[in-house]
Amino acid sequence: MKKIIFIITFFLVTGRLLSQAETSPEFTKEDYLQKSKNQNTIGWVLVSSGIVMTVVGAIGFSNGMDDNDQSDSETDTYGFVMLAGPLVSLGSIPFFISSGRNSKKSIALTLSNQPNFASQQYAFVVRPEPSLTFKIVF
Repeated sequence: MKKIIFIITFFLVTGRLLSQAETSPEFTKEDYLQKSKNQNTIGWVLVSSGIVMTVVGAIGFSNGMDDNDQSDSETDTYGFVMLAGPLVSLGSIPFFISSGRNSKKSIALTLSNQPNFASQQYAFVVRPEPSLTFKIVF
């Protein structure tokens, strides 16, 4: 009998320890908007750095081909930098896509009560009216 009680208690305790977490908190509109802005900034940094890498690599590579002062390894380095630039720029595409998705999530269609002024026996009274609110946050 003691073994059965121990086994049942053991399974109850370990079952609770190995179960999933309750629920994760939902992101708010501001969280999605901030995440979108950060991803957009990262995307633009990657695009601009890729363009700079391509231009610097092309200039260094062409100077290395014209001048005999530079070694072949230095010319090869500029060649690799020139080829890595477009790859870095292409790496920004997922950031722009996810930025667009997160900005769409920040657009909200909410149902709320808006104050409305109404007259009631020679006086104005504020009455809440249900309204459908569409917010676009930039």
